[in-house]
This record gives sequence, C-alpha cells and structure tokens, in this order.
Amino acid sequence: MKRFFLIPVLSLMLLSQGWAQPFTRLNTTLVQVSRGAVVFADFDNDNDLDLFIAGQNSSYEPVAKLYLNQEGIFTEAECGIEGMYNCAAAVADYDGDGFMDIVITGEHFNGMATRLYRNTGNGQFEPVDAGFFAAGADGDLAWADYNNDGYPDLLISGSWQTKLYKNNGNGTFSHIETGLPGMNSPSVSWGDFNNDGFPDLLLAGDAGSVADAFVYINNRGNFSLLDQQFEGAVGGAARWGDFDNDGLPDILISGKDFYLTPVAYVYRNNGDNTFSFINAGLTGTALGPADWIDFNNDGSLDIMLAGQNSGCGNVATRLYRNNGNGTFTELPAGLAYAEKAASAWGDFDNDGDYDLVLTGLSGNNITHLYRNDLLSGNFQPNTPPSVPEGFYTYVSDDYALISWEPATDAQSPATSLTYNIMVGTEPGGVDVISPMASPETGRRYVPEAGNCGLGNFTELRNLQPGTYYYRVQAIDQAYAGSEFSEEGSFTILATAAKSAGHAQLRYRTENDVLYVSTAGAGTGSYAIYDLQGRRATSGTSEGSELKISLKGLSPGFYLLQLNGNGRHEVLKFFRP
Repeated sequence: MKRFFLIPVLSLMLLSQGWAQPFTRLNTTLVQVSRGAVVFADFDNDNDLDLFIAGQNSSYEPVAKLYLNQEGIFTEAECGIEGMYNCAAAVADYDGDGFMDIVITGEHFNGMATRLYRNTGNGQFEPVDAGFFAAGADGDLAWADYNNDGYPDLLISGSWQTKLYKNNGNGTFSHIETGLPGMNSPSVSWGDFNNDGFPDLLLAGDAGSVADAFVYINNRGNFSLLDQQFEGAVGGAARWGDFDNDGLPDILISGKDFYLTPVAYVYRNNGDNTFSFINAGLTGTALGPADWIDFNNDGSLDIMLAGQNSGCGNVATRLYRNNGNGTFTELPAGLAYAEKAASAWGDFDNDGDYDLVLTGLSGNNITHLYRNDLLSGNFQPNTPPSVPEGFYTYVSDDYALISWEPATDAQSPATSLTYNIMVGTEPGGVDVISPMASPETGRRYVPEAGNCGLGNFTELRNLQPGTYYYRVQAIDQAYAGSEFSEEGSFTILATAAKSAGHAQLRYRTENDVLYVSTAGAGTGSYAIYDLQGRRATSGTSEGSELKISLKGLSPGFYLLQLNGNGRHEVLKFFRP
C-alpha cells in the first residue's frame, strides 16, 4: 500500500523538476573490495581529499591501499598499512602534529587485530603499539574528545566488548572503565545530542537481545544510559545528524531487527533528552552504510542506504532527498547495488558538491567512484559559511570557556552549522586541539562536522599554566569550512583548584523559570550569558536545585555557568 502510493507522487515530482540522475561513475584503477572500509581524508595536506580503502579483494586477500589525489586522479602510494577485511577504519590527528592518522580494526591472515598508524607527513605511515583490543569481524570504532582535554580518544566495540581508550597526550592511551555494554556487530557514533559541550554516544548492534540501540549521556567524562527505548538493529549503521536543522542532532539507524528483517529508522531529537520516532518512509536495509549527507546543496541532510533489503537476493543502494518537512523522497540516483558495503562521501574534485565512493559485493567485488554532477543543472555550488566573530572568553583556574556569535551560510540555516576550533601553545599552533583542517584556508582534511558540534561554545579543562591561542571556523551541512577567525588568546595562571566531573546538569523550563537539578551541594555563583557572551543575569546558588527567573530574556539559546568549590559547569539551554 505504501509503495503503491509513493510511485505516482514521485513521478510527478520528477516530471515537475526535470530530475536527472546526479551521479556519473568514473573509470578508475581503485582496488575492488568488499567487507571493507573506505575513508576520504587529506593525508598529505595539499588541500584535496585522498582515499584510503581496506577490505577483501577479488582473490579473497586482505588489502589496504592509499590513493593520493593528484588534480582529481587517484594514484596509489605505498603506505605500509597492513591489509584487513570485515573491518572498520577511522582517522584523526591523535598526536596533534597536523597530519591525519589511521586506526583500523578487523581480520587479517593471522587472526583479529586493531592497528594504529601514525602519519609521518610524507605519505607514509608507521605502526604505533597502542595496546588496543581486537574488536574482531564487523567491529567498529570512532574518535572523539570525550573529556574535553583537547586530545582525540578512541572507542572500540566488537566481540562482546566495548572499550574506551583515553589519549594521554604523549602518544600513549589508557583504558578507561565506562560500564558501556559489550556489543557484537556494532555501529558506534559520537554526537553532542544535548548541546552541553561533551560528545554523547550512540550504540547499535547485538548486546544480548540480537538487535539493540542505546544512547549514553556523557556526564563530564562519565556515562549514563538515556532512559528511552529505541528500536534496535544489528549489522547496519547508527549515525547522528541534524536533519530538521533545529540545532539538535537526530538519529539514523539501519540493520536487521530481532527477527533479522532489514530496517531503517529515524528518530527526532526533541531537545529535552527524549527522541520521537518519525515515519521517514525508508526501505529497510542491512549489511551496508547509512549516511547523512547534503548531496544537493540545499542545506538539509539527505540519506543514502546501501545493502540488503527484505526478500531473498534483494540488494539496493537508495538515495533519499530531505523534503524539509520531516519526510524523505527516494530519487533514482543510478547507484550500483551492493551488500557487505562501505561508503565515503567527499568533494574530491573541489567543485562544491559531494562525491561518493561505494565498495561491496555486487555480484563481484566493486569499488565505484561517483562524481556528483548536479551542478550541471539548476543547482549551485555549495559556499562556505561566514567566519565566526564576537568572541567571549571566561578563564578560572585550569578551565576556559570560549563562545562566539553564530555564523551564517547561504545554503545551510545558522542553527545547522557546526564549529571547529584549533588551539595551540604558540600563535597558529594546533598542539592542544587539532582542527583537522588547513589553518591557512580552512579547507577540511576530513568531511566531518566540527569538533565543537552544533554549539557555538567550547570548554577546555585541566589546562597547564601558560598562554593559549585559538581560532574558530564554521562548517555547513555539506562539511565545507569557513576560513578561520582572527586569533584570540587567554592565559592560565595556576591550576591549584582542579575541575572535576559531577553529575549531569538537568533542566526544565516552566512559567518563565529555569529549574536546574543536580546543581550540587554548597554555595556558589551562577551567571547566564547569551551566545554573544553578554551576561543576562547572575546570582548565587545553593542546594541541589536552582531556580532562575527567565523574565526579560528573549527566546533562544543561552549558556548557564555554575562556579564554586573548585567546580565549573556549563549548560546550554533553550529559553522558549
């Protein structure tokens, strides 16, 4: 019934818009793989995206290949990375030297392994003995600075384990006990769903009930399970993305449900620590990627799904356009079907739209490079956002809060922009926080959201005495970065009082009053700032619940800052 209704509506839309298939498959010499991973990143810092591909080749051998982008042509370079299959890979500048490093987990000839490779800056990678556990076949991993100390940390899940490794900032990692559930065939994703400045965790896979999905709230480095039921899935993907441009990350989940039927779900973030299931009309898909991507430069995140559908032998790659009203429409993109698939999106030819690499089983192994040719019609190139301005910095002991005015963009709404900060101990430095972008041009080394997320503020903790220099850029829904802002600085004089983790700040607003629970015992002070750094109100706090009148404050986002007893907490909240 649903399918019968969709066909005539879609046909009318295509006729009215003169839609043409947006992608052109290019002839390449890329290795053909399945059961693998593919990543776009600028590994040689020359302002174009290179390509890393790993997986099982047509001779059933594990391979890993690096292709450097030379004016739009990918040329293989010897990289020294061991081949793996049934694998996952992720990139980050873990050592703060300005070059993108690679971590990969999966299987090879000698069993299971997780390997970290340091980019030496000359197109070569050297292995690092980081002590990571082997996640096994179909494990997953993801980087994020979970504790806001400036260094990217690593979460690895698979083989009924989930482990978090803290980056010690000296090239080593420490395993941190988190209480996160062990998973099999998982998908993991970091995203700051409550806009408190700390990345939260989305997990989907088999945690003992075949198909599970969880959100874990990051409470200043400690994790607690969000009390909400999600429809779970295994053997697919789980991703954060703000599809409705309200400044709150939403959820996309694909895979197989409890009955091993392919599914695909979207959950809308309600902004009050709850999510609502929406009927997005997606075809259930498993054993492949689920991607949020603004492929048509309209400022709204679209969806691509690849893998198995319901029914024997049904496999497809589907592209859904975001209609801007909470619904999605499938478009005839002409992409090859693939299962055991992996994908990567990136503007490899620097023409202002996002291209696609798709690997997997399509009868035989495939690796297809698709150029996005929407710009040949009525579509316009994506343009970068404006440069952030209006900075405000608050410093106390070993803690710093930096906020700025929201940027603007010609395609993406201001509420959908993410922000990216670089911080160093000398002017222009990135040794404290690497932006994974060119400091000179702002061009992203990775097609990802910024390290500050959707909030136009960031917190830095456990800083050593000294002067720090920072610059910020805005990033739109197509992952184009603005130039970096003018440089600001602040000085940490002493670190006698250490910032500590505390219970999560929870809030609600009723009748022009802000109620904040778990504010902590004892007496302290509070202040509310708008996002331009202007103080709106202030006072003293005492006890476990704080009540603040919001009368006179215009609707919008604000920052609540609590100080006292060596504690510094910041909450971003919305004033209705």
